[in-house]
Amino acid sequence: MKNIPLHVRLLAKRLTILLIPYEICRIIFRIYNASYFSGMPFSKFCYYLFAGLRFDISAILITNIVFIILSLLPWGSEQSFYRKSILKMVYMLTNSVAFFFQIGDTVFFPFVYKRSTGDIFKFVSLGGGDDTLSVMPTVIKDYWFMILIWFILIAFTYIMYNRAGKKNIKSSVTEQKHPVTSFTVASYIVFIGLIILGWRGGWQLKPMSTIDTIDYASPHDIPLVMNSPYSIVTTYYRPVLDDAAFLPGMKKEYSTTHIPSKGNFRRLNVVTIVMESMSKEYIGALNNLHRTYTPFLDSLISQSLVFDNAFSNGKKSVEGIPAVLASLPSWMNTAFITSPYAGDSFISIADLLDKQGYTTAFFHGGHNGSMGFDKFCEKGGFNYYYGMKEYNNNADYDGNWGIWDESFFQYFAKNLDTLHRPFYAAIFSISSHHPFSIPAKYKNRFVQKKGDIPMMKCIEYSDFSLKEFFQTISKMPWYDSTLFVITADHAGPSIDKYYSNRLGMYEIPIIFYSPHSNLKGRSHTTMQQIDIMPSILDYLHYQQPYFSFGTSAFDTGASVNHYAINYLNDVYQIEKNPWCLQLVDNEVKGLYNYQKDSMLRNNLINKSLKVEDTLSNILKAVEETYNYSIIHNQIK
Repeated sequence: MKNIPLHVRLLAKRLTILLIPYEICRIIFRIYNASYFSGMPFSKFCYYLFAGLRFDISAILITNIVFIILSLLPWGSEQSFYRKSILKMVYMLTNSVAFFFQIGDTVFFPFVYKRSTGDIFKFVSLGGGDDTLSVMPTVIKDYWFMILIWFILIAFTYIMYNRAGKKNIKSSVTEQKHPVTSFTVASYIVFIGLIILGWRGGWQLKPMSTIDTIDYASPHDIPLVMNSPYSIVTTYYRPVLDDAAFLPGMKKEYSTTHIPSKGNFRRLNVVTIVMESMSKEYIGALNNLHRTYTPFLDSLISQSLVFDNAFSNGKKSVEGIPAVLASLPSWMNTAFITSPYAGDSFISIADLLDKQGYTTAFFHGGHNGSMGFDKFCEKGGFNYYYGMKEYNNNADYDGNWGIWDESFFQYFAKNLDTLHRPFYAAIFSISSHHPFSIPAKYKNRFVQKKGDIPMMKCIEYSDFSLKEFFQTISKMPWYDSTLFVITADHAGPSIDKYYSNRLGMYEIPIIFYSPHSNLKGRSHTTMQQIDIMPSILDYLHYQQPYFSFGTSAFDTGASVNHYAINYLNDVYQIEKNPWCLQLVDNEVKGLYNYQKDSMLRNNLINKSLKVEDTLSNILKAVEETYNYSIIHNQIK
């Protein structure tokens, strides 16, 4: 071993050391998100600790590539400034950033149920950075203990880095006495070969990717095997979608062309209300909770048509808004808005109703440019965009995300009354979000109760804001001739274990309300966010053909399939009452009867082959149609 150059030996030690903090991060991730992984046997977790090493090794080698190259260069002794200071600085900076993403994902996992991917940087460039900067002081205050853990990990790594070479460092004079032999050269070759092998994740023909986590864990547990640096780096340059020719017979399983509706066109005003993080779990009328957090929505539901088997298509706001407004899901590892396909021409409901003489507007109380919504709406054909800039009164700024819901909903009401009718308008609320704050004047009215999570007081405040909005507009002349559609961008943090599993995490309300109409009762039809646009158009009897990934919930034809599709951690999932099927790389990994098995514990794979074949064929057809349409800019 002495013939192996000292700097090669030290490099190997210092890279190996990093496995310890990576595993510590995995343990912290498991503890912090205990409710999501509840019921997991300790033996299974130990297995995940072992299985995760494959991805940890790859992540360490990928993220430390600059340090590796600089370390292998035969420059200077271990006492030189180059090796003693510069290399240490590169090592510590690189891995401090890696640890930061690990800790950050630990905190925000309950909101999105996935590890960060490469689109995190594109999100920042689209205005998410402004939101992040404004909320960062509150995040640091709320999660100070995680910042402390981050510093401890950095300190541990620094100490271990120094200790790795403390006993072995020689002077440069001593090192130079070792001649360059064939064994020395061979050691270089072997070491570089091991680095390449670890980077690739093994001897297999294709390099390892995030999808390989399914070999070790169920779709629900994939985030525990994965680590954040690997997920971010390997998805940043990876092709977002794979282009594939249609498999025989697949195309007929899924159509994106919608034919005109029958009947005379109804020139109703339409208002779409997207409530931030408004999970079905929070709504007493839909979930039979011991107490409700949404008394107003409960009362409105009694006068509305509500779809009680409704699902979001994603777990982020930047995924939810395109799905609701343009029937455009993000069935890939990045949101459409932050993807390479964001330049595609697409159809939104504003585009289509504009052709019928509608005035169209989008309202969002956040910072202008937040999540790229302003550009998305401009490209989607909205006539007007109203954000925090247009509101123009920082007295109502919440200090984090934008204008308080109560104030902005009243602003919304006032401006609706000025729009030329008929109009289509959408609003996206912001107050039911971390850091879970409400206006000071309501601090004694909406309080966190025993057993609640902090989100609940925000949900109560947002529901109150919605009530005030409806009280205001109910006096306006256009109210009785308006269709209101209320939904959520995605489900929020969970109290109940069911709403943390792969099914419940997507359950949201979808409510159709129109005063003095026949839109009443409950529908058990499976519905998803991308069905909202075609459902509105169908209800209005829209007269022109159009493109949509969704289906009208009002279409009761025998040939129509009603289902919901989600995509997370490389897993496609389809819900078609009462079945839930999971597909990975065109292979069925799970089939559950969620009406009988809500916690998805009894995998019925290979036990209901007819159902399995039907749902997997639909999913394959959807995947191929979606990928082809997006890649070839054919979504209009």
